[in-house]
Amino acid sequence: MTTYTTTLAMDGLVLVSWWKPLLALLLLGGWAWVVSTIYDKDAARFYLKRRGWNLAHVAVGTIAAACVFAGVLPFAVALPAMAVLLIGDLIAYFIFRNKSDLVPEGVKWSTNPMDWVKVKKQAKSKKAKQAKGLAMAFRGPKGEVASPERETPEFETRLLVEDIVRKGVDVRASQIEVLPGKEGIYGVMYTVDGVRQAGQQMSGQQGAAVIDFFKSACGLDVNDRRRRLQAELKIGFGGAAATFTPTRITTMGTSAGQRLTMLIDPSKQVTIKIEDLGLLPSQMNELKKIVEDRKGAVLISAPPDNGRTTTLYNMLRQHDAYTSNVQTVETDPQSVIEGVRQNLFDPQVDGAEYSTTVRSILRRDPDAVGVAEMPDENTAKEVARADHDHTRVYLGMSADSPLTAIQLYARAVGDQAKAADSLHGVIAQKLARRLCSNCKAPFPPTPDILKKLGLPPEVKQLHRRSGQVMVRDKQQTCPMCGGSGYFGQVGFFAVHSIGPDEQKLIAANDMTGLRNLFRQKKQPSIQSAGLQHVVLG
Repeated sequence: MTTYTTTLAMDGLVLVSWWKPLLALLLLGGWAWVVSTIYDKDAARFYLKRRGWNLAHVAVGTIAAACVFAGVLPFAVALPAMAVLLIGDLIAYFIFRNKSDLVPEGVKWSTNPMDWVKVKKQAKSKKAKQAKGLAMAFRGPKGEVASPERETPEFETRLLVEDIVRKGVDVRASQIEVLPGKEGIYGVMYTVDGVRQAGQQMSGQQGAAVIDFFKSACGLDVNDRRRRLQAELKIGFGGAAATFTPTRITTMGTSAGQRLTMLIDPSKQVTIKIEDLGLLPSQMNELKKIVEDRKGAVLISAPPDNGRTTTLYNMLRQHDAYTSNVQTVETDPQSVIEGVRQNLFDPQVDGAEYSTTVRSILRRDPDAVGVAEMPDENTAKEVARADHDHTRVYLGMSADSPLTAIQLYARAVGDQAKAADSLHGVIAQKLARRLCSNCKAPFPPTPDILKKLGLPPEVKQLHRRSGQVMVRDKQQTCPMCGGSGYFGQVGFFAVHSIGPDEQKLIAANDMTGLRNLFRQKKQPSIQSAGLQHVVLG
């Protein structure tokens, strides 16, 4: 009996070879290390649904471990199955990360080994800079700005510059301003989701030094403190060349002193796809109708900094620039539009007039022209007298509603009938902050709220901003919006094609009748479009 038991015990010891579980644990451990030290931190940094991905990683790891340790499958099948699951999980996050709009283009992951070598070299450079107390790089037309030595005024200025930029990045600012204030004090303003918020303050000497640093880095004349100067500067967030972000630097003199404006990645701000602007389905259909008409003038109106340029560029992209002649007239192009000839108007050139430039371009028989703004009456008159049977003109203007835009245009033309005859459409818009999708809080609206908003009683749920999320039964600041409750912006639009009926009302200056006609055609106003977005959350 003793001999039999000993033999059985010895047989049990060799049922599984020692190297098999060790190999499986090494594979599982390597995967777990990548997920915990790289993927988890990366998801937190770019707000890539960290909690959801962690749950997915745990589920995949559990299933993969069960393949080997449950003993159901032969080891020769179980180990490859585990490898496929774990590697597939890593690849899935890799693909999702690189496709996400939340990850800047400069920090997308690459499968090219040469890029890995480049990143390693850049990491060494970053480490050297951080040893000096610096963590950013600034690249202008003359190359990268040299890092100043410690214990020098230039070093203190550089630290202040990096602090200003870093805070802007942390709050997702699209624009950073350094402005002179009262009693010689300078202040920093950050524009986040279209709303300006105050930042740090500094002495007049520090403020002037910060502005001079940016001007010098851009190759601008530091001694020219009056004129409006503009140049491009690339800022390496984190010090790595692969993360350089284009920034437009503008300086100008005021009665209180110089001011500086930094527009972060201006091209990205105006290259939003037309499907993502916030247009309702019915408005997309109306917009398509306007584009297909390809005749007359279309007004594109919005208050300042409310996305007018983005809409203008999107409308021009609806025309095939390779089979037709598409041009623009702009004083400050925000991005390159592929295939479109963008004509820069320089007001500092002697004898230059915006309307004259517009007339010159319209006489070249273009198929579509984007006139970025209407600075004077002469510009409106040139648009009104264009060959509208063969040319589509998009005219940008500052107005808060479609009716106001039409009135301003007709008044500038000076002939109500001529203005009406030239118009074939009007687009008006306003931008609103979008509720953070990670922390917005649903609530059942009261009848009073629905009545005040003009919403039907069938609406059972609305959302309000929160800024807080529950983590292990404790409220914490939302990592996605930083506690503001908002993330990004959405457009509220009014889109109206203008046909013979609308033209008659415009010629008669009957704005009340025109408003009623828009309503009869069930075309949403900016306000009603906004309410529909509210209902959608």
